[in-house]
Amino acid sequence: MAFAAARTMLRTGWDVLTSHRALVAYPVRSAVTGAVVTGVLFVSIGADVIDGSSATPLLLAGACYLLMVIVTTFGNAALIAQADNVLRGGYPGAARRTATGRWLAILLWALAAATVLPVLRLVEHDFRDMRTARGRDPGTAWADAADLALPKIVLESRNPIDALRDARWTLDRAWGTDVVSSTRLGVVGYALVLVGASVSVLVGAVLGALAQAQLGVPYGAAIGLWLGLAVFITALVFVSAANAVYQAALYRYSVDGRTPPAFAADLTRAFQP
Repeated sequence: MAFAAARTMLRTGWDVLTSHRALVAYPVRSAVTGAVVTGVLFVSIGADVIDGSSATPLLLAGACYLLMVIVTTFGNAALIAQADNVLRGGYPGAARRTATGRWLAILLWALAAATVLPVLRLVEHDFRDMRTARGRDPGTAWADAADLALPKIVLESRNPIDALRDARWTLDRAWGTDVVSSTRLGVVGYALVLVGASVSVLVGAVLGALAQAQLGVPYGAAIGLWLGLAVFITALVFVSAANAVYQAALYRYSVDGRTPPAFAADLTRAFQP
């Protein structure tokens, strides 16, 4: 049930995203920026990337992860401002300036999204189950409230802490306290992301190594590794962009009390008990 709801919400977010070229431009820019940033890191480190005895690959992976979360969060922030106009029946406006004006709050939220939120999404559900078993109201999970935090940072000019607190109150008011986000990642979701990244990078590295051995391409394995990572980053950025449109729709529903005209899915079912 939850998986079907998640698929519906993300598919509808994707439909809205692809309905305007101005919206698609944001994940495209984020993907290109991510590929360039990771490419610069690979070039600066060079052959050490594939040296199994070095800690460089781990440091590289950590740096790529943090930078990509920051790049994607800024892109999604601008996309949310654009999507909010589209969801209300309008056209994309000057959303880039909206996100730029909130750069510090967005940066702080990006750092939290890269470090704190993944842990919350993995463990908070178990703690809530324990509180429920003891007859206590667990309240809305902070990880679920995060779905509304970035829209509130961008559209209401809130700081990350106030945005998260108000998002939790908003979810309690609009959907009730016994909710679970239909699109949040659990252990299986993170495992699939990790597997996807590993397979993409491995295939790229193998093809690059073959090119290096057969054709004499300099640093072929490192280049293949980077290309595999770039493909994975592009796919992840577009999924994240579809989810950002969904977050904008959730925000508009929480404000107006009805599903936005351009979002062809029932947002009353966005959270499954």
